[in-house]
Amino acid sequence: MRINIVFVGKTGFRDIESAIERYVERLTHYCPVQVHYVKAEKIAPGIKDEVVMGREGERIAKLAGRKGHLVVLDRAGREFDSPSLAGFVLKLMESGVPELWLAVGGPLGISDELRKNADGVLSLSRMTYAHDVARLVLVEQLYRAFTIIKGEPYHK
Repeated sequence: MRINIVFVGKTGFRDIESAIERYVERLTHYCPVQVHYVKAEKIAPGIKDEVVMGREGERIAKLAGRKGHLVVLDRAGREFDSPSLAGFVLKLMESGVPELWLAVGGPLGISDELRKNADGVLSLSRMTYAHDVARLVLVEQLYRAFTIIKGEPYHK
């Protein structure tokens, strides 16, 4: 299975970007991984949040297309502990899903339209994270999931 991670815009934190790159590099030992960036919409007075999220969601949907299994991250999504996330990933692998697409929205989150059309909605926590932090948590948890699947000691 190939993993595609979609981020809206670039992060402004070099340390977070460096940590994300480190975990993505570690993930490539288990499966092909590619990080994609879609353009962030400008958040400006007079432009409704729904419009901003809608445009970003359209970019994500266009990129992911129907190439695989699309999971978007949203605090109202399904929560897993780390072993359950590993089980979720393993189940997708065993069911023959060729590509897993995981999308983290911008500062305003994911549009209702994209959430409705996704194959799944995942929550990292009931707490709200800055989207830059959510990116790092996602890639670290994916790495942890693969170490659990492989029975490696990282999770201990």
